[in-house]
Amino acid sequence: MKTVIKISLIALLWIIAVSPGTIYGDTLIRLEMAHAWWTGREEVTLTLNNKPKSRLDSPGVSGVGGKRYTTYDAGQSLLMLPGDWLGSQLHRLLPQQNENFLRRLVVSLVIFIPLNLAVVLACFWLLRLFNFEERIAGLASLTWLLGTTVLAYAQNPQQNNQILLFVIIGYAAALACVRHGKLHFAFLSGLALGAVILIRSSSVIHVLTVFLFLVGCLVYQNRDKLKSMQVAGLWIIGLLPLSMLGRVIDYLRFGSFWTTGQSLWAKQVKTDPIFAGLPQLPDNYPFINPPQFGIWGVLFSPAKSIFIYDPLLLPCLLLGAFLWKKLSPYMQWYLLCGIFNLALHIALTSKLDFWHGDAGWGARYHVTSVHLLLIPLIALFVKRLSSVKGLSRWLMRGLLILAIMMQMTSVVLRPVAEGNQIYFANPQSFLEFRWGERITNIGCLIDRSFSPECPSKLNSNLSNKLSLLPFNFTRGRNFIFIVWGSILIVAIASTMRFYFQG
Repeated sequence: MKTVIKISLIALLWIIAVSPGTIYGDTLIRLEMAHAWWTGREEVTLTLNNKPKSRLDSPGVSGVGGKRYTTYDAGQSLLMLPGDWLGSQLHRLLPQQNENFLRRLVVSLVIFIPLNLAVVLACFWLLRLFNFEERIAGLASLTWLLGTTVLAYAQNPQQNNQILLFVIIGYAAALACVRHGKLHFAFLSGLALGAVILIRSSSVIHVLTVFLFLVGCLVYQNRDKLKSMQVAGLWIIGLLPLSMLGRVIDYLRFGSFWTTGQSLWAKQVKTDPIFAGLPQLPDNYPFINPPQFGIWGVLFSPAKSIFIYDPLLLPCLLLGAFLWKKLSPYMQWYLLCGIFNLALHIALTSKLDFWHGDAGWGARYHVTSVHLLLIPLIALFVKRLSSVKGLSRWLMRGLLILAIMMQMTSVVLRPVAEGNQIYFANPQSFLEFRWGERITNIGCLIDRSFSPECPSKLNSNLSNKLSLLPFNFTRGRNFIFIVWGSILIVAIASTMRFYFQG
């Protein structure tokens, strides 16, 4: 069996095993956007009693026709729309089942599971383009899924992994264009980055760094200026359709081609009559922190540090520096673009009130940049692991086990389980070690005597925050649990066999 088929099946099993089978958080609001579009309803419907308690509440913004609209970009809603429609049609066949439950279940299983599988396959494609052997690329792709926060966001239906998918396709198609000389890959790369902007308009940083990567590879590979201009032109042409679609949708919603929901919210949060009588936000909101606040938080805070919640990052960066002269120019340029990408995201969010990404596991606005950096670095790590012996081999294996175990704990409970570590109005909360709190929470679920804090945690309905598929069902839970348990056992067994037997 080919390696790509093996990793597809193994990754699919793991993605199903960690799937919550439902939608929650911001993604639920975007799902309701999609539902409103095809049913002809308004995105936001307020009653007379819908009086916000704070200007940070989310009553939407006033747009075209005096209707209220959500502030989110359209891309994720468009991705979920077919699944939402299918779930509603399924409800007609099964009217005894709650329609909202079916819609969320179908979107979770039919939309997000294939997208997350595609993320792993895109990673494998990019590694093969970097000339890693097929087995090393397969091992690295699975390690990247299971040993990084990619796994947490394969479960948490935020925009992260969808953005990650299209950015990886953008890099891989750009590299394929340069290495194989096929111009249609340039168009595909641009098209993928257009999808990124459609999903999150602030993702222009990804557009910039992928374009820099393409240009740098062209300069290295090809001295023909005319051909390089053709490639760059095709890339830009590919970028336009989906990025312009986002502008058209926002024009239909907000009445301006260049207005996004977030930019309109920033204006209306100070002037919208719905907030009358409520205290004003600071004049420069949301940019209310000194830059070092967000920079330190992303890099070193116990609650959000990219080095803590992706423990492979630092050793992989050190390994990359050690092997730098042995890397191909393409990989060197990719890593430089990746570091630049991460630095720009840290700088962009450093003054934001919500730089931390609220309840997201790790620094939600920065982990995609980390995931991109880790793709070739983990492959180098896996390749190095296969050649070293003695203490170095055991240390590297131990680090891999630690990373995988950390990510496994991230998917047992919903992000909101650590309630006291979600909202950062009090800066001291940055000093709280969220992974330690997660371990305590899991321990309390297993044994009430695990910690003195267990009684209070269990009294706060901690068991209702379990995020795995069987715990989101009330009817037929035993059958679902058997099926889910079987999938998990096969996932573990097939992973061990692939790692140790090939």
